[in-house]
Amino acid sequence: MVPEGARESEDLGDESRRSLDAALTAWPADIPVERFLTLLRALVRPLAEREQDPSAPEEALPREVELAPDGRAGTGAASLRGPIPEVLAFWKRLDETAHAIQAAQRHALREGTEIPYDLDGIASATQRPVPLDRLRYDLMLNAEFDTDGVRVPAPRFRLNVTVPVFTLLGLSDAPGMLEGTIPLPPAVAREIAGGESVWYRILTDACTGAFLPAPPDRYLPTQAMLEHLRLRSSTCAVPGRTRPVSWASEADHIEEFVHTDPARGGRTELENLHLLCWRHHQAKTAGDLDPTRLPVPASGPEPGEGLGPGRTRWRIGTRGEQVIAADDIDLGTRLAVEDLERAWRAFVERRTAPPPPPTSPPPSPPRSPIPKGPPALGEPDARGEEPGSSPYKDPPPF
Repeated sequence: MVPEGARESEDLGDESRRSLDAALTAWPADIPVERFLTLLRALVRPLAEREQDPSAPEEALPREVELAPDGRAGTGAASLRGPIPEVLAFWKRLDETAHAIQAAQRHALREGTEIPYDLDGIASATQRPVPLDRLRYDLMLNAEFDTDGVRVPAPRFRLNVTVPVFTLLGLSDAPGMLEGTIPLPPAVAREIAGGESVWYRILTDACTGAFLPAPPDRYLPTQAMLEHLRLRSSTCAVPGRTRPVSWASEADHIEEFVHTDPARGGRTELENLHLLCWRHHQAKTAGDLDPTRLPVPASGPEPGEGLGPGRTRWRIGTRGEQVIAADDIDLGTRLAVEDLERAWRAFVERRTAPPPPPTSPPPSPPRSPIPKGPPALGEPDARGEEPGSSPYKDPPPF
C-alpha cells in the first residue's frame, strides 16, 4: 500500500519534496492521523502552486470581489477572495460587530427600550433579535466607503428593473427583469417597485414588445438614449457576447459620424446606435467588425400589426462571415397581449354564438302503486265494500 503522505505529495517535484520532508521531521510522532493529513494538505497545496508559477511572489495572491451566479430565483451572490489573514480579519470584525448588535437588541427587547440597528423592523415585528446572517448582510450592504478624498462620479446608468404594468397591478404573473438578463419573480419585482419613489415609463409596441424609440439628433447620445439602448440590448451588441452593458460599455455609431460634415455621416439616432464593450468597440474601429442596421420589419402582413424588433447584420472577420442579431423585446408585453386576445376571443364567441335550442323537460317516470293498509273504520275501502263489512267472503271463526 502507498502511504497517505506519499499519495498527497506524489505530484511534487524533488525540491518541493525535500522542503516537505524538512517540515515533517519537526512534527511530533504521536500526532493524530486526521490532524496529520490536514497539516500535510496545507503544506502540499502552496508547494504545488509555487511549482506552477515559481516567479509569483507571495504578495501576488488575488484580492478581488466579483458577482457570482446564483441558482435561486430573485437572489444574487458576491464572492470575496484574498489572502487568508486579511479575509479572516475582515470576517472576525464583521462577525463581532453582528454579535454586539444582536446582544444590544436582546437587551432592548428585555428592557422595552428602542431596538438598535433594526433596519427593516424585523426585531420589532418578531420580538426577537435579528439573526446573525442577516445582520452581517446588512452591515456589508450599508457600509460606507472611505475613498480618501477621491471624488466618485455619479453612476452612468441607473439600475434597471423592468416590470410589466399588469404585474404591478397584480393582474399577471409575468416576471420582472433585472438589467434585461436576470428574471425576477413577480412578488420580488412588485416589492422593488413599491420601494421606489420614481418610476420610469417605457413604451413598447403593443403587439411585438419592441421598445419604441425617441428621436434625438446630436453626436453625443443623451442619457435617455443610453437608457433605451440598454433596454434594446442588455449585453454588448456583438452576437454571442454576454458582457452586460451596465458594467463597461461605449456608445457607437453603426454608420460612422463624420465630424467635419455631420450631414454626410451617420446620424445620432437610436437606429444608428448600439452599445459595445470597449474591446469590441476597438475591433469595429479597426475594421474587424462591420455592422449594418437593417430596416425595422413589420410583425405581420396586415397593417396595424405592430413593428418587430430591430435587426443588425454583422460581418465578422476578414472572410466575410455574416450573422444577423435581433434586438431584445419586452416579453411581458407579449404575454399581456396574448391574455387580452384570448379574453377578447372568448367574449366574441359568447356574443355571436347562436342561442341553444329549447329543450322539453324529461318525462317523469311512472309511479309505482303504493299498497294501502286496511281502511279506517267507517270508510269504504278500495273495492267499494260498505263500512263495517268484512273483505273476506268466508271470514275466519274468531
